[in-house]
Amino acid sequence: MNPALRGREPALCASINPAEPELPPDRGREVLRAAGPGQQHRLAAAGAAVPINSNASLTVSLAQTPYCKKHRYDPQNPLCAHIIFCGSIVKVNDSEAGIAKKALFSRHPEMESWPKDHNWFFAKFNITNIWVLDYFGGLKIVTPEEYYSVKP
Repeated sequence: MNPALRGREPALCASINPAEPELPPDRGREVLRAAGPGQQHRLAAAGAAVPINSNASLTVSLAQTPYCKKHRYDPQNPLCAHIIFCGSIVKVNDSEAGIAKKALFSRHPEMESWPKDHNWFFAKFNITNIWVLDYFGGLKIVTPEEYYSVKP
């Protein structure tokens, strides 16, 4: 491990698997609930590991959709809204593994045949803080309880 990176939060590219219709509604918004297999491998490649520092953040922006371009909003304009999730990456327990596998492999079927000797594991993003920037005047704070209680 690179000593300069020890204990730091690595930036990772992760697939976000939105709620699948057949999954329980309360399980659909654990943003990275099926982040692995691969998270451990990518964390090791980044020079860090979950047990050292499992803290993570994820920003999702309307700039990733056609919305901002359609309205001619610069991606840095607060009207091109984004949400910031903060929390920690945690391995799923045995009862959650089936849901995580179904979610991941429904989106990325090829991954099911990837080598097993890479120590893949399934993880979820335990959200502790949520900030929304969607207008001028600063961030809005949304609690995880508020976030999970919204009916899609």
